[in-house]
Amino acid sequence: MGPIPDYEHLVTPHLEDLRKYCYYLTKSKWDAEDLLQDTLLKSLIFFHHTEPYLDVKPFLIRVARNLWIDDCRKRNRRRFMLADLSTVNYSDNNYAEVRGAIEWLAERLPRRNIDMWLLFNYFGYTLQEIAQASNCTISAVKSVLFRTRDQLRNRHMLSGNRKVIHLDVERWSRAVMQDRPQGLLSEG
Repeated sequence: MGPIPDYEHLVTPHLEDLRKYCYYLTKSKWDAEDLLQDTLLKSLIFFHHTEPYLDVKPFLIRVARNLWIDDCRKRNRRRFMLADLSTVNYSDNNYAEVRGAIEWLAERLPRRNIDMWLLFNYFGYTLQEIAQASNCTISAVKSVLFRTRDQLRNRHMLSGNRKVIHLDVERWSRAVMQDRPQGLLSEG
């Protein structure tokens, strides 16, 4: 009596309904598949450590809903991180506001610092992932992120005398607006 066969027996009758519910929440085939997989994994772990609920379908629906809510909250947190860089509080996240914040960064920080800072703080990459993407060591990433955070904490002392490369600003702005970190990784 292992947890896997019991789990499959309990969950299989509800897979199609769960798939439809995931699509209903996400409105995207790809996001729905990701949410479905995350839901199944989370419920498998839960069932492995506890007795499964008698009403499996409502439990799966609740897990999917909670995972989706968590993901939406995470995305919203990332979107508003850049607003902290300016003295203005923005209520919406449009291109002009993002580009303005990115230009402010570009006037004050080196390209590598901005790339790593966005990957870590905005896109949620790990130090290891940033090191691999940047072809450097984890120590180098830590050092760059530490210096960048320190400079941003003391932003009143930062001078805006760096030459702004508008292609970089556009690349960073598009990556943030489209929520596509690949836009940061495509250029080095």
